Amino acid sequence: MSASGARTSTLLATVLLSSMLAAGCGGGGGGSPQIAEAPTPPSPVDAGKPRVKGELDSLESLREKLRSGPGKQLSLAAKGWGAELGRALGSADTLDQVETLDVSDNDLGTDGARGLLASSHLSALTVLDLGGNEIGDDGARALAQAKLEHLTTLNLSGNGIGPDGVKAISSSRGYPALSSLDLSMNPVGVDGVKALGGAGLTQLSSLFLLGSEIGSDGARALTKAKFKLKVLALSGNSVGDEGAKALAGSAKLASLTTLDLSANGIGDAGAKALAASPHLKGLTKLEMFANDLGAAGKSALSKRFGERVKL
Repeated sequence: MSASGARTSTLLATVLLSSMLAAGCGGGGGGSPQIAEAPTPPSPVDAGKPRVKGELDSLESLREKLRSGPGKQLSLAAKGWGAELGRALGSADTLDQVETLDVSDNDLGTDGARGLLASSHLSALTVLDLGGNEIGDDGARALAQAKLEHLTTLNLSGNGIGPDGVKAISSSRGYPALSSLDLSMNPVGVDGVKALGGAGLTQLSSLFLLGSEIGSDGARALTKAKFKLKVLALSGNSVGDEGAKALAGSAKLASLTTLDLSANGIGDAGAKALAASPHLKGLTKLEMFANDLGAAGKSALSKRFGERVKL
């Protein structure tokens, strides 16, 4: 993993871990990413064993698998193969068999993303995980040019994608079925949120923007978005009381079932606004831990949402 990729992973882990510790529990909320346990390193005995047939431990073994047929699911997370991985996948005719593709944390960079996304054999994809690859705005533009008509789930977390890249992604007509988008740990900002909400992603129902620098203005911009969300995760965005009030007052969010506002500097005023909202009747989970809540704010939230709120 590159230094930038490592920093992204560390930042995301920090946001989630601080929230989890404040909650006194072992998991995040609203379907947001979980902190995976570190894999156990191989023992010296294991390290000396011959490679198991079909095991993907090198780019050559991947190419062999691609030639013989990769199947419907292809998991290549954290292989560390860099841009060459993207080029190897992009040149494979058999990629049109794959429905779920995980190439997260591989340091693909812009070149690797271009190599993969230029493929004309991505039509079967329903799930694509590009998280932690630092593809940047140029990689996002390459994604915007791809034809992924069956894609429903896209993870772009930790990729250095700013407002320009978000604008390219959100204005694309290449993935009309997209329902779940993760842009966490990218510098999305207010302009990025506005681009998301004002473009063509009308089928979007789950949006993850953990640690995406949107602030209260970004929260306010979400209330004007064209899509109707069921899941909205905004942990670690400093939306504050004003952002919480804007969300609470928006009829556009009446379809929400999960709302994650943990670690956002929200105090009693924001908590009371959420508790009094006439639009949050459908919430089954509200994450509010690691905020600046006093007794009055906690009481108001508990009275309104009961066990559905995590304080």
